Amino acid sequence: MLALVPWLVFLHVLSALLFFLAHGTSVAVAFQIRRETDLERIRAMLDLSGSTVMVMSIMFLLMGITGLIMPFLLEIWNKGWIWTSIILMVIVVLQMGFRSSRHYHELRRLMGMAYLVSGKPHPAEPPVGREEAISYISDKLKVGELVGVGIIIPIIVLWLMVFKPF
Repeated sequence: MLALVPWLVFLHVLSALLFFLAHGTSVAVAFQIRRETDLERIRAMLDLSGSTVMVMSIMFLLMGITGLIMPFLLEIWNKGWIWTSIILMVIVVLQMGFRSSRHYHELRRLMGMAYLVSGKPHPAEPPVGREEAISYISDKLKVGELVGVGIIIPIIVLWLMVFKPF
């Protein structure tokens, strides 16, 4: 079984790279959308961001599965860095999944686009006015929060995996 470990490490790193590549679209949109005032461009950016969700989700799942299999094969569940990494990644999933993405689904609704509520798809509704949409963007879409959770925590997890401090 230990012969599988190099392949699992390869798949784990590859899925992480592909996840961040796909997720980069959403990150770029998060930064750019706060400066945009043209509603059609905002809709286009939301569509672009949404176009990578499937790849991003599959890669995150593969990254998680490989990351959970390896400690069984290596018998290292007693290491604190493993548990700390798992807890931190759960925090990222909860923060991004339940808090940040909710705001983007609501923005899609306001923009007159199909949207999700609790994972359930809803058809497009009539769009709100430009001022209301821009106000929502400036009030609710907090890029700093996304950066803190979506970039800093994965950097900490990477540090834990490479240096295994405890």
